[in-house]
Order: sequence, then structure tokens, then C-alpha cells
Amino acid sequence: MEKPRHPHDHFFRQSFGMPEVALDYLRNFLPAELAGKLHFEAIERVEGSFVSRKLRTHITDIVYRCPLKEKGEAYLTFLFEHKSTPQTDPHLQLLRYMLEVWERAVQEKKPLPLIVPIIVYHGKTRWELKHFSESFEDWDESIRPYLPAFDYLLTDLSGLSDEEILRLDAHFLINALLALKHQGEKDYLRANIRLLFYSLEEAEDKHPEKNYPEKILVYLLVTTEFSDEDWTQLVEETPPPIKNLAMSTYDMLIKKGKAQGIQQGIEEGIELGKEQGIELGKEQGIELKAREVVLALLLEFPEFSDARIAALAKVEVAFVKALRG
Repeated sequence: MEKPRHPHDHFFRQSFGMPEVALDYLRNFLPAELAGKLHFEAIERVEGSFVSRKLRTHITDIVYRCPLKEKGEAYLTFLFEHKSTPQTDPHLQLLRYMLEVWERAVQEKKPLPLIVPIIVYHGKTRWELKHFSESFEDWDESIRPYLPAFDYLLTDLSGLSDEEILRLDAHFLINALLALKHQGEKDYLRANIRLLFYSLEEAEDKHPEKNYPEKILVYLLVTTEFSDEDWTQLVEETPPPIKNLAMSTYDMLIKKGKAQGIQQGIEEGIELGKEQGIELGKEQGIELKAREVVLALLLEFPEFSDARIAALAKVEVAFVKALRG
């Protein structure tokens, strides 16, 4: 088992890529008027991505197509996008995506699909929801017909309490939202780890192939810094069926990584340079440390350019390009 390169993206795709999770989300968060017009029983995921190479570092698209109850072949395309930091102009980013979808439809001589953009935000500060018209200054009502106008559905986890999430009429969606909301919060996880596995025992019995607990464990491990002792103490507070899986996941994900030299190589390289005065050891230690810093930046800020990450990590641009792959 390897660490995902982009943990938020990976976990979000794993979770919302399951139709049952997407359906639970739509039933709980869509406005009632819109939800009542959708034929949920016929929803289907659209495989592949509509995002161009240029937009791929900014948008994670998970698209579902759902017919309207009274509109025959008219379809809604749901765009799921996750954010961990507030965006200044989300409408512009969403509009770029929507234009690409519509331009492809034109090229394929198909009707323009209706799009409901959805942003799931899991940052720590509140997201300010504004209408697109508020991005423009000094206009009056005579100009309104010429302004672009569309809204997006926002789920801001920083504004949802754990109690509100737990009250949702949903299954794994509850666990996924709690994990997204509290990733990186070591103290919270120590005190509330059982919440993140709420009702998963029954779900795991019914659908063991879904690997629900493992998805949560891997996401926690790659987004929160745990020592061996931290993790052992945390595991003691997990529900009994989760304990063995938690330790085996840690062994495969973290200890195996250390054995391969991800962390061990850094420590040994620096120590070799100190104790034996071997310059090569220092150089190897420094290079491995730089590798760790660059990988961390790529994981957290995939939208940053190679040049920007190189400047932050004080390495050559070619070094960043090689690690980005």
C-alpha cells in the first residue's frame, strides 16, 4: 500500500465516486425544489474527466448524470469539487469548467447539458458565499441583463457542527464529511476517533468490498502527523473491529515507507554526516529532506507551478518536475 500523492483529491474521489455516497449527499444537501424534480433511481456516474490538462490542477470533477422526471432526455451534470482554502473568485473557475463541457457538447453535436456546480469545502475558515454579480463594481439594474449569472451549491464543513453531520440521513457520507472536516486535528482525533467510524461496523458487514474503514484510516494517516506512540494510543480508542485493521494499515503505509527509506533515509543520511564526517552522507540527507519538502508541497498545493514550489523549497525546477512525474 502506497501513500496517495494527493490525499484530499484521492479520498474525495474514493468517497464521492461511489454512487451511494453521491446520492446521500444530493438527498441531504440539494434544495428540495430541485431534488423533487430529479429521477434519482436513474442516476449514473459519467466515467472519465471533462477537465482539460490546463484546469486539472485546479478542479477535481466527479460527474453524475441524472434525468429530470418530466423532461425526457434532459440531463443534469453534477460537478463535485473539493476545496481546503477559500477561493476569491470561484465562479470564474467553475465557468471555465462549464465552458469546456459545453464546447465539447457542441463539437459532438449534442444538446448543451444542464450543470449544477457543487463545491464541498473542508477548510478551517468560513467560505463567503457571494453571487457572481458581486464581483463587478459600479453597475445598476440596467446592466444586469448583460452580467453572467449562475450560482453554485456550497457545503461549507466549517459551518456544520458534528451533531448536524451525524443527523444526516446518510451512511458513509457522514464518516467522509467528518474525516474531511477534522483532518490534521490530532487533539480532536484523540478525543473523538470513535465518531469517525460511526455505524461503519454494520456497513462493513454488509459491504466488505467497499473498504470503508480503510479509506478513513489511510486518509487520517496521510493528512495528520502521528508518531508510533500517538497511533498506538489512538487505536486503543477505536471500536474493537477496527483495531487490527488500524495497526495493519499503519504498518503497511508508514512502517513500510520508513523501511524503503522515505523517513529513515533522511535520518540516516544526516546522522552519517554528523558521526563519520562523510560529506556524502550530509548531501544525501539534505537531498532527501528537500525531497520530503517538495512532496509535501505537491500534496497540499498541486495547483502551484513547478517554479513556485522550487522557489519555496529552494531547489531546482527540474527536481520538482521529476517528483511531480
